[in-house]
Amino acid sequence: MTATIEAISLSKRYGGRQALDELTFTAEPGDVIGLLGPNGAGKTTTIRLLTTILEPSGGSFTVAGIPGDQPHRIRQRIGVLPESAGYPERQTAAEYLRYMARLFGQDRRSARAAADRLLGDVGLGDRAGGRIASYSRGMRQRLGIARALVNEPSVVFLDEPTLGLDPAGQREILDLIGRLAADRGATVVLSTHLLAEVEQVCGRVLVLDRGTLRAAGSIDEVRAGSSLSDAFLRLTHD
Repeated sequence: MTATIEAISLSKRYGGRQALDELTFTAEPGDVIGLLGPNGAGKTTTIRLLTTILEPSGGSFTVAGIPGDQPHRIRQRIGVLPESAGYPERQTAAEYLRYMARLFGQDRRSARAAADRLLGDVGLGDRAGGRIASYSRGMRQRLGIARALVNEPSVVFLDEPTLGLDPAGQREILDLIGRLAADRGATVVLSTHLLAEVEQVCGRVLVLDRGTLRAAGSIDEVRAGSSLSDAFLRLTHD
């Protein structure tokens, strides 16, 4: 099976600060990987590197089999929900997704069909004609995931997708993430600081602390006989 993500000694330095230090890992189709770590651990930097927003200071990577020095091709094959996504308040959800589909080269008919299908997939079919300004935070997060899927990506990056949601909203988003991998075979990289989310939906975990990979593997491997919470504290509070 061909890896959908391969990072080799991936590093990022900001002046004298090492934000990410020689991160190495691989991901396969259908993987849901929890990217864990305290604030400042390097989670968002990792996502920004792999989505070609930032250039690495060292190392190399491929996403969807495409080398990191070909950012335009990578961006055609990935979907991204950033931590703070903005939306055109005056547009409807359907208008917004149709526009995004057109940016990826779809004609009007296929863009309309894609918008209708994706809004149904994320549970917004009955609100497709509603202006985004009227959407709750949870609805906007679901819309953001629909936007991340508009180009049928091989890899989807979700940065704190449940931030600020109530428990019901969190559960809806996590269920949707699980279906993403199971139904579409996409690789999902989920950046979060909520351990319960990782245990619910992720098959593998990467634990970062101060830019360094502290542990990688299945949840059971990382727990090593303890709770995930205890393992996390042990790995990030040395």
